[in-house]
Amino acid sequence: MGNSVYNRESRFSVEHLHVLIDGVNEDAVALAQHLSRRGKRVTVLHTEYGDPENARRALRAEGGNVDFRLRTEIANIGEAGTLFVSPSTPSHDVIIDHARAKGFTISSLADTVLRDAPGGTVGVTGSAGKTTTTFLLSAILRNAGFDVIGSTDYRLTPSGPGKAMLEAVTSLNDASWAVVELTSHHLSYVTTSPSIGVVTNLFPDHQDWHGSFEAYRSAKQNLLRFQQSGDVAVLNFDDPEVRGHFHGLGRGRNFYFSAMDKIANGIVVADGHIALRSRGGCHKICAVSELRMPRHHIPNALAAAAVAIELGVKTETLRDALVIFQGLPQRCQFLGIRDGIEIYDDTIGMNPRKALNGLETFPDQSLVVVSGGAVQSVGGEKRVNSALEMGDLRLFCEALLRKATSVVLFDEGGDIIERTLAETGGMMPPVVRAKNFEAAVLEAIGAAHPGARLLISPVFYNPPLDVRRFLEHLVSKSG
Repeated sequence: MGNSVYNRESRFSVEHLHVLIDGVNEDAVALAQHLSRRGKRVTVLHTEYGDPENARRALRAEGGNVDFRLRTEIANIGEAGTLFVSPSTPSHDVIIDHARAKGFTISSLADTVLRDAPGGTVGVTGSAGKTTTTFLLSAILRNAGFDVIGSTDYRLTPSGPGKAMLEAVTSLNDASWAVVELTSHHLSYVTTSPSIGVVTNLFPDHQDWHGSFEAYRSAKQNLLRFQQSGDVAVLNFDDPEVRGHFHGLGRGRNFYFSAMDKIANGIVVADGHIALRSRGGCHKICAVSELRMPRHHIPNALAAAAVAIELGVKTETLRDALVIFQGLPQRCQFLGIRDGIEIYDDTIGMNPRKALNGLETFPDQSLVVVSGGAVQSVGGEKRVNSALEMGDLRLFCEALLRKATSVVLFDEGGDIIERTLAETGGMMPPVVRAKNFEAAVLEAIGAAHPGARLLISPVFYNPPLDVRRFLEHLVSKSG
């Protein structure tokens, strides 16, 4: 254990003097500024419908070598070597095809953060638990006296690094640590792996965007593919996908955690305690009964603890951070009481498996559940769109039969849930239909008896900021 030596010199660098950046949003402009300050000639690509004037004004003050071209002109730009794309750009986009045909390196803002952070980097990925692990680990390291920035310091939704974190990287030194949440969308476009890569779990998600579960898994594997000797992969031993497909991807060491106490070396839950198990025995860190976080966050706590132990954080400091942590917004968060009803917000659960994880934290026959939403996100990605995801939806509905005393459904996602509930063959709880998210929540509160628990667990897509504003207003009016 202890502090490892990380080889930063061997990591990928943007050697090409001319680079392309796709987009004119604030993240793209910040990236253009960052690269221009490092002596790159930057061409910003935009659509014929997009207005690049704000980006022009922002970049004009830089005095660097920056120009603008239409996105459709990429086929005529032959001297560039790297294309930086947004995590929202699908891999089948025509601009990706053109860049690959010309032999360009495909990169991104997240890749730049990993590459240009002067000290150590921790990258956290997984189908669930990324944000919680990133936030908790950043807090642990900060409490232990580390100079650290985390992507969750700047935003929880949308996930991962953006303009603010990229700008903060410039203030770091070689003793600093950057902790970065990385989605599969980010990892599709990286050529750099972090010093320490954490994989929380892997289950079907974003298959419409990636094209298949295998492509989704492959994107996630980029977290570790470029690791060097001296780097570390922190892996969830309990997850068969992680255990079977992420071991040995890079050239570094593997360090496991297990909530089921299945390993002889690593961070485990054993005898009611989070503990470090090694040849020297089982060293207890804290009792599970002391934790204030929702129980389905315990594997995330193990992941964060594994990195902290790897970096030499003292047991007492680690214990204090673990017992204080109560979880993050929108992750089975207790919002308050409205009209005698306890309201729990699990609106991050816009995927059947995530929603199932939250649902399983409550006792049987204890909930009124609100679910539903759109089958396609604003960006065009279809949700619950594969046989694997439909299999997870059936598992969610089977749990719903056990956990819920009544269900309020809305939108097209609600239609799919209602059909799936009927197909399970179990005893259906009463089902109420509502016209939209807000109406569904109010309908559930009105129908529930005092003392009931209301769990808001969408499964399908709902605009995160709209949902958060509504729920904050709802609770603020609870009196």
